[in-house]
Amino acid sequence: MDGKVCLVTGGNSGVGKAAALGLARLGAYVIILCRDRKRGENAREYIKRKSGNNDIELMVADLSVQDSIRGFARKFKEKHDKLHVLSNMAGVLLFQHQVTPDGIERTFATDYLSHFLLTHYLLEHLKATGPSRIITVSGSRRILNKAKINFDNIQFEKNYNGIQAATQSTLARFIFTCELSKRLEGTRVTANTFDPKRVRSNLPRDFPWYGRFVYSMIKPFLKAECPTCVYLASSPDVDRISGKYFIDSRAVDFRPPGYTMAVSERLWRISEELTGLGRNDIF
Repeated sequence: MDGKVCLVTGGNSGVGKAAALGLARLGAYVIILCRDRKRGENAREYIKRKSGNNDIELMVADLSVQDSIRGFARKFKEKHDKLHVLSNMAGVLLFQHQVTPDGIERTFATDYLSHFLLTHYLLEHLKATGPSRIITVSGSRRILNKAKINFDNIQFEKNYNGIQAATQSTLARFIFTCELSKRLEGTRVTANTFDPKRVRSNLPRDFPWYGRFVYSMIKPFLKAECPTCVYLASSPDVDRISGKYFIDSRAVDFRPPGYTMAVSERLWRISEELTGLGRNDIF
C-alpha cells in the first residue's frame, strides 16, 4: 500500500480505527476523518505509534451535518489529488431521538446518508485515481436478516427505537453498496461491504448506564483489529470484485430479505431527496 491514499471515516474508534491501523501498518498514507479533534489527535498518535507509520493525517468534520460534509470534501480535494480507498466506517447508536440541523434524524444522517453524500463528492477523485475501492461497513447476517427499511417512518418520527434505527441504517448501507456497484460498472472503481465481526467500539458511550456496564464486561473479548476491511482495501484478490458482501475476508452469496430492486430504487430516490442530489448529479 506504499503511496496509496486511504480515507477512513470514523477513524478515531471502533471499526474505523481498526481499519486505519491495519492500512497504516501496510504503509498507506492514511487520512482519518473524525468529528472530535481531540479524540482524533489521540487516535492519530496511537496509530502512528502502533504502526510505525508517520503518514497519518487527521481531518475533522461532523458527518451528521451535510454542510460539514461538503466543506470537508472541498478541503480534501484542495489538499489531495488522489484517493485509492474510501472506507465508510463512521456511525452512532443513539437511544434518544435527535434531529440534525438539516432536519434529519441523526442516526440515519450519520450512519447512512453521510456515506451516500460523501461518496458522491469524492467519486470523481476515485475514478481519476482508479483502480480504486469503496468499502462500506454493514453488519452480520443475523442483523441484516431482521432489518428493514421503514419507508412509512424512515426517520423514526413516531415511536423512536435506537436499535431499530441503527439496524435500518445497517441494511441501508448494504443496499447502497449493491446499487452503487451497478452504477460504477465500466469504471475502475469497486464497491463492497462486509461484516466487521466483534470489534471494540466507542458506540457504548451513548448507552444508558446499564448498557455501558454490560459492554465493559464483554469488551475484553472484543478485537482491536478488523482484518476483513484491510483485506478489502489492500488485497489484489479483490481487484475486480464489486457488489459483494464479505465475511472473514471471503465473498458470501447473501441477500437479506429486506433487499429487493424496488426497495433499492426507492431508497436511492429518498437519499437523493434528503441530500439535495438529483438524478443528473450522481454516478
